[in-house]
Amino acid sequence: MLTVMLVDDEINVIEGLKVSLDWEKHGFGIICTAGSGEEGYIKAIEHKPDLIITDISMHKMDGIEMAEKIREKQPELSIIFLTCHKDFDFARKAVNLSIDEYLIKDTMTREEIYLALAKVKTGIEERWLKKKKTRELSIELNRNRCQLSEKLINELLKKELADINSFERRLNIYNYNLSKQKYILSLLTIDRYINLLNSNMFNKDAELIQFTVLNVVEEILKKNDIGEVFPKSENNYVIIFNYNPNLKYSMYEKIAAVSKEIQSCIKEILKTTCTIYIGIQVGSMQEIKGAYEDILTLKNNRFYMQDGFLLSYSKRESKFSNIDFHYVNDLMKEFDHHLENRDIELLTHLEYVFFDKVKKENIFAVDVKMVVERLVNSLNKYIEKNVFMYQHVIPDSYLKQLCIIDNVYELNETFHSFLKNAVDVLNKNAAYTCTPEMKKILNYITENLQEEISLDTIAAFVNMNSSYFSRYFKSKTGGNFIDFLTSMRVEKAKELLAETDLSIEEISIKVGHVNKAYFTKVFKKVTGFNPGEFRKRRYS
Repeated sequence: MLTVMLVDDEINVIEGLKVSLDWEKHGFGIICTAGSGEEGYIKAIEHKPDLIITDISMHKMDGIEMAEKIREKQPELSIIFLTCHKDFDFARKAVNLSIDEYLIKDTMTREEIYLALAKVKTGIEERWLKKKKTRELSIELNRNRCQLSEKLINELLKKELADINSFERRLNIYNYNLSKQKYILSLLTIDRYINLLNSNMFNKDAELIQFTVLNVVEEILKKNDIGEVFPKSENNYVIIFNYNPNLKYSMYEKIAAVSKEIQSCIKEILKTTCTIYIGIQVGSMQEIKGAYEDILTLKNNRFYMQDGFLLSYSKRESKFSNIDFHYVNDLMKEFDHHLENRDIELLTHLEYVFFDKVKKENIFAVDVKMVVERLVNSLNKYIEKNVFMYQHVIPDSYLKQLCIIDNVYELNETFHSFLKNAVDVLNKNAAYTCTPEMKKILNYITENLQEEISLDTIAAFVNMNSSYFSRYFKSKTGGNFIDFLTSMRVEKAKELLAETDLSIEEISIKVGHVNKAYFTKVFKKVTGFNPGEFRKRRYS
C-alpha cells in the first residue's frame, strides 16, 4: 500500500479528505498530516511518504516552496497540488517541479481525486518496475563480469601467458588498468567466512558477499590509484597492486596502509575481519604466476595465526611438518570408542589433545583438514547407523566449506559445535529408545510412516489405552505423540526432497499425507518453507 501525507492550513480540508475518500480501496493509506508548509517539510523527511497532497496557498512557507525543498532530498516523490481558481494559472506557469497533478479545491470531485490517485499509483509502480529491472540488469552484468574476471585471473595465475598483448587487450575490455611498471600481488580472504555466510545479513548468499567485498576493495584501490581486484574463487580475492616506482616513499609502506584501510572498511561493513597476504614485487605480468605461488606458502602461516593479520612474504619463517599417520589411526579408534559410549567429556578431551598437538607441531593445514574430515565422516556414519530417525547434524555443505576455513581456531570451534550437536542427538535418541515399549513404538512408526497412524492405533499396538499411552509417551519424550509423529513425517519428507527426484505429491503420500495441500501446510508450519522452496534451497 502506498503512503500519503495531507498538507493544508485549513483543518476542515484535511478532515474532509480523510473521511470522504476510500483510500484503502485505491491502494493508499494516510501516514500523517500537516497544518503548514514547515510542518509538512519536517514530516516528509521523517515519514518519507510516497505521495503528498498539498495546498499551494499557506502562510510563511507555501506549498511550492515546501515541494521544492522536499524534492531536493526526495526527487522522485509524487505531489498533487490543491489550488484555487485565482492561483491555478500561476501554479501551472511558476512550478517547474514535474508535479503529478493539479486539482481545483473549490470544484474537485471524488472521481477527479480517484483519477489523480490512479495516475500517481501507475507512475510510482512504473518507476518501481524500472528500478527493479535496472537493479536486476546491474546484478546480472556484475555477475557476468565477476565470472569473466575470475576466468581471467585464474588464467593469469595458472598458465604461462603466450600472448601478453592479447591478455592486456582483454583486461582493457573489462575496464581493468594494469599498465604501470611494477606489480605486487596480494590475496584477501574473509575470516570466519562460514559464520558470515550463515548470518542473517547474508543468509547463505555467497554472491552477495563477493559483490560487497569487490565493491569495497575496488573503491579503495581506485581512490589510491594503485591497482585492481579480481574474484579468484569463493572467499579468495586477488589484489594486483600496480604502480610506478617512487623514490619519495616506500611502496611497501603505501601498500600496507591501503591494505589496512581495506581491512578497516571490511570490518565496518561486514562486521568481520579479513586477512591479506602481501607478496613480492615483480616487474612484468608474466612473473605474477610465480609471485602467486610464493603467496600460497603463506597460507600455512595463516593457519596458526589469529584473525585480521597482514602477512608479508618476507616474514615467511615457520617450518611445518606432516602428521604421523600411525597417530591418526590410533586417534580414529579412540574417537570411535568414545563415540560408541557417547562420552562427551572424553570426546572433548580427545579433540582438545588433537588440536593442541597440531598447533604445537605446526602440522600442515592440509593434513589437519584431512583428519577433521575423517572425524566428521565417522560422526555422520555413526549417527546414520544408530539414530532411529537420521538427522543431518553436520550440514551437507560442511565438507565443501572445510577447504575454505583457513584458520585452525575456526576449524576447532566449528568441529566442536558439530561434535556437541551429534552427542546431543545420540543422547536424545537413547532417551527415546530406553524401554522395549519405546523401541517397539518407534520401529512401528518408522515402518508404517506412509500409513494413517492414530493415537488409538499406536496405543492398541503396545497394549495400552489411549489416555495411559499419551502420559507414558510424554514421560519418555517430553512431548505429545501427535507433534512427534508430525516431526518424523516432516524429517522424512525433508530427506526425500533432498535426496530423490520424487514429486511433492509422491513424497506427501510416502509420509502419510494423502492430501498434498494439507501436507504443504504442515511442512511450511514446521520448517518455514513450502516443500518446493525447501528443495530449491537444498539444491542451491
